[in-house]
Amino acid sequence: MMHTKKSLAAACALLTLFAASCGTDQPSDTVITDANPNVESTAAVTETESTRLYDNVENKDYGGTTFDILTAGNWDNEWTEIYDFCAEEENGEPINDAVFQRNMTIEERFNVKINEINNMGNSVGGTGKGAKFIETSVMASDNAYDASLMGAYDVSTLAYRGYLMDLLSDVPNLDVTQPWWDQKANADLRVMNKLFYTTGDISTIDNDCTFCILFNKNLLNAHDMENPYEMVKNNTWTIDNFIAMASQLSTDLNGDSKYDENDLYGLCVWQDSMMGMINAAGGMFSTVGKDGKIELTLNTERNQSMFEKWIALANNHNIAYSLVHSGDHIEVMFANDQVLFYTRYLCIIKKYRDMDTDFGILPYPKFDSSQEEYYSTVAPYGCSFICVPAVVEDIDMTGRILEAMACESMYTVTPAYYDITLEGKMIRDNESAEMLDIILGNRVFDLGQFYQIGGYNEEIMNLYRNKKNDFVSMYTKFEKKALKKLDDINEAFSAVD
Repeated sequence: MMHTKKSLAAACALLTLFAASCGTDQPSDTVITDANPNVESTAAVTETESTRLYDNVENKDYGGTTFDILTAGNWDNEWTEIYDFCAEEENGEPINDAVFQRNMTIEERFNVKINEINNMGNSVGGTGKGAKFIETSVMASDNAYDASLMGAYDVSTLAYRGYLMDLLSDVPNLDVTQPWWDQKANADLRVMNKLFYTTGDISTIDNDCTFCILFNKNLLNAHDMENPYEMVKNNTWTIDNFIAMASQLSTDLNGDSKYDENDLYGLCVWQDSMMGMINAAGGMFSTVGKDGKIELTLNTERNQSMFEKWIALANNHNIAYSLVHSGDHIEVMFANDQVLFYTRYLCIIKKYRDMDTDFGILPYPKFDSSQEEYYSTVAPYGCSFICVPAVVEDIDMTGRILEAMACESMYTVTPAYYDITLEGKMIRDNESAEMLDIILGNRVFDLGQFYQIGGYNEEIMNLYRNKKNDFVSMYTKFEKKALKKLDDINEAFSAVD
């Protein structure tokens, strides 16, 4: 079905339904894999009779059967406030009501009952607890689940161990080339021309898990600092300029000659930003080569340079406050105008909906001004992805329901999440909305992080935790382990039928 692409600026004049999950193509001069060039993505969709897209799935009466979808991941629902598939009734909350309306539409169209089997929070740290639900079901052939939204670490393991279906070839009625599926995720997560899990408008947790930087406008204005929004637009929001700004205003407020939670900082550092800064420079821990196999691509001069710049600042505790062992009081510090910049993910914005001080959001900085795009990491720890167990009772129904639900979500759940909740309740200015477009338009799904190749996720964060910065020695120490795991994973994928 043909459709027209509209710029966000033009669409803002109308009732826009922001389809951020679609993703955009990446420039060819980075190591980040491009999305399928034959797939047209939509930056913004206006719902009118002439432009609304419809799935190509035919209606079918399933006689009132239950569509069971398992949800499992590290984050629990109470912390994220995200319920992607469960809404018992309308309660006035935009996302809840959008999920309810979407579910009602799908249930009436196909005569099914959507049933979320919620085990969020049961997959902590990639322990395999989430994966065990599907492993047990597949081994027993009990058809317990028709689909799943599974935590990134666990779904990755399930994929190469043969517990999932290939979404490109094994699931009828599912067309992941459509704009309600994330084309960047499809490109980054495809191994040996197979796609075992993905995301899109059907879920919002992947958006919550996208890295960003919060900044305090009061502190920025009080110290007459350059507007970072303009820096982003003018292509000067680089790691060097970010460091220079963050280094300007730290102060021992109470004069006790020590820096603690009572003082003023240019930056609060989240340990996961050690990984995010490498992606921000256009680098990847691992990428998929031309032969379809996963390759180790972490140890490059550019990645090393970006990391060393960042960790030198992060380990200067007279400038940067550490979030490693600090607990939640950083939320109080940011709200009390004690922190200029705060590296985190979009989900954290919800904690500041009642904050009096004005704040904004930014993408992670570029390596330098010659870099064409800003890149934002999707956190492997918190994110979950749509997948289909290798054994289901009615695969025709699974594909049909997932496709229709994803399409309907683009016109209900996604606009409720962005236009109403984030851009309406929590984001304070038009510029932040523009930044949100940039952050979500160039996301990175790094297989090296998802598969925890070589344990580099933890080892890179350990450098920060232990106040060290020797990237090359750390990489060399675990390279053999990483290459061995990659060989095992690639061999396992080759055997998956």
